[in-house]
Amino acid sequence: MTSSDDGGKVCENCQSVCGIDDIFCERCGYDFITGSMPGAATSESVGVAGATGPVPTPSPASTPSPATQNSVPSVLDTEPQQVVGSVGRVLIDIGFDREYFASVVTEGEVSVPTQMPTDQRLELHGGELHVGRTSASRGVHPTIDVEALTGDPAVSSQHAVLRVADDGSATIIDVGSTNGTFVGSYAGDPITQGVSVDLPPGLPVYLGAWTRLVVVSG
Repeated sequence: MTSSDDGGKVCENCQSVCGIDDIFCERCGYDFITGSMPGAATSESVGVAGATGPVPTPSPASTPSPATQNSVPSVLDTEPQQVVGSVGRVLIDIGFDREYFASVVTEGEVSVPTQMPTDQRLELHGGELHVGRTSASRGVHPTIDVEALTGDPAVSSQHAVLRVADDGSATIIDVGSTNGTFVGSYAGDPITQGVSVDLPPGLPVYLGAWTRLVVVSG
């Protein structure tokens, strides 16, 4: 791995300049940990039901190893678009947070859509749900496509993994997003990449330029 003049690191596959803490190249998906390109997915699916607005089609999936609380997840060594079959159920509210947007976005940097996104409630089933935005060129199709749901362009295509246990309890892991994932408050630091964080019902998650995600019940 080579370094850029500004202290970042250069992708060995496409030569793009990435952040020093990035786990994946945002342009081509190169995995800095394993030194490999994203692998192919297989044909398992995850259920998404009960949304009050449009919900993206679930992606193909393969079965990862079981989650381990507070440890680096298996997803860091694989293409983050995998999902597994139904092992739990969780309700999630996702929508636009005006105060978060005003706090983190500089005027003129990102524009709010002309048609404001409406808050939506999703009922999700699955052990490992991938949060991000679709990238057809890289074959990334997250379970929760934030850009499709809220219009937020600042969410990374490979942003985070939401894990739902058999009892419906949830955790979230940032898998190397560009702008970070904030849990509980956006006033402090984002969560550490690769570390699992508990998400009890009602605790908000902030990501991208204006998206707020809240686990309602598990």
